Formats: sequence, structure tokens, C-alpha cells
Amino acid sequence: MHLHLLIIFIVVAGCIDRWALCSNNPSIKAFSRPHNAIRVILILLVVWTIIPIHLAIFFNNSTGRCIAMPESYAFFYAIYSLIVIGILPLVLMIVFSLLAWHNLRMIRSRVAPTGQAVGNLNIQKRDRDLMKMLSGEVFVYCVTTIPYPINLIYSVSTSSIAAYKSPTRLAIESLVGYIVSPLLNFMYCCAQFYGKKYIFL
Repeated sequence: MHLHLLIIFIVVAGCIDRWALCSNNPSIKAFSRPHNAIRVILILLVVWTIIPIHLAIFFNNSTGRCIAMPESYAFFYAIYSLIVIGILPLVLMIVFSLLAWHNLRMIRSRVAPTGQAVGNLNIQKRDRDLMKMLSGEVFVYCVTTIPYPINLIYSVSTSSIAAYKSPTRLAIESLVGYIVSPLLNFMYCCAQFYGKKYIFL
């Protein structure tokens, strides 16, 4: 989970970097320089090594499965997962993708329309490719990662009636948990979007 969160927030940092790269403000555009990117990655490594420490304290693996101890922590962990995995990265990706799209429209509106038809077409194609990449990242994130905290909250909220669940329901919940937890998380980590370097003049 620690590695998964690190990858998620590195992708969020990539969305912020693309917004900064498209900005007309020189001070904002300076954030997209390579040495700043390395600095941000190092900060994320430190932050996402410290934040998940509570997992090592409150999770127990004595039965062969990771379970939250005490039980009250399971609800906190479900809310923590919903915010840190579900809501916060998605909101940041959408906001900075929309800001990047707005900056691209502003750049395109200032391109001289006469005598530069080929250059204009190249810029428009590059803009479309960038927006496809941003939109694809958000879509893949929603499909592969958002179900995990939703399933976790469902499991915690129905744990009090676990003894009354039918074997079929338990089997379905187990299958869904298997799909949304390891399988989809690994799919997201492997299905990243990479493209050419975009330079905006």
C-alpha cells in the first residue's frame, strides 16, 4: 500500500508539473524544472514513509491475514483510505488537469493565425495529445483505484452482521475484495501514461 500511495502522488505531482509547464507565469513555470521534480520526488518518498507508520502499529498479521487491531481502527482506516486514495488524488488530478487545459487554450488563443498554419496544427495536435493523456490518467485512476476504498468502507460497515451473511454473499464479497484490492491496484501502477516532452513557448 505504501508503494501504491507513493505512485499515486507522484502521478498527482506529474499533473501539477504539466499545469506549471503550461503556465504563462514565469514563477509558476519554474516549478516544472528537472531539479524541482527531483526535489518533489524525494519529499514524497519521505512523506509517504512517515504517514503510513500507523499501519505497522495497528495492523496484526498473526492469523495470516492483515486485520486492523483494535476494531475501531478499521473504521478510521476505511475513512483514511477513502480520503487519501479516493478523494484527494482524484480531486487534485481533475483540478490541475482542468487548469492545464485552460492554460493550453490561453496559449492557443495567442498564436498568430497568419503564415503559421503548419505550426498551429502541430500545437493543436500536441494540445489534444496532452489532454487525452491527462483525461486517460484520471479515467484509469477512477476505474482501478476508487473501488478499493469503497469496498473497504462496505466491509467495515457490514462487519457487525458478518455472522448473518450467507455463504454465497461471503463468496461474492471475497471475490470482489480480491479484484479491487491487489489486482486493480497493480493494474493502476502498471498502466501509467507516458508521452513526449511538451515544451510551450
